[in-house]
Amino acid sequence: MSQAPARILHVEDDPSLQQLVRIALTQLGGYAVDTAADGYRAIEIALERAPDLILLDLDLPGANGIETLKALRQIHGLDRIPVIFLTAAGDLLTQIGLLELGAWTILQKPVRPRQLVQTIIRALAGKEP
Repeated sequence: MSQAPARILHVEDDPSLQQLVRIALTQLGGYAVDTAADGYRAIEIALERAPDLILLDLDLPGANGIETLKALRQIHGLDRIPVIFLTAAGDLLTQIGLLELGAWTILQKPVRPRQLVQTIIRALAGKEP
C-alpha cells in the first residue's frame, strides 16, 4: 500500500503564482496542494485538512502572513506545522522577525521550482533549514 502524498497549503493571492507553484509541487514533488488567497481562508483550510506544510506569502489581503503565522501558532494541532515563507520582502529585520515567530525558513520570490521542492523535502524530514 503506498503512502498518501504530503499535503501542502500554499497561501498566495496572485493567481499566476498559485498556478506555477501548484504545477511545480504536483509534478516535481508529487504533493497534494491546497491554495488559499488570504490568511483567514488559510486558517480555515488548515483546520479542515491539516496540511503537512504551509507555504505562506507575507503580503496578503485580510490577515497578512505575520498575522496568519501568529494565529496558526496559537491553534493546537497546527502549531507544529512547518511554515516556509515565500516572499519578495528581502530585508534582514523582516526575515529575522519571521524566524523568531516560528517560520521554518524564508525563500525569496521568484523561487526556482527545484529549490522549492528540495526545501520542502528537508522541512518535512525535520531537518534544519
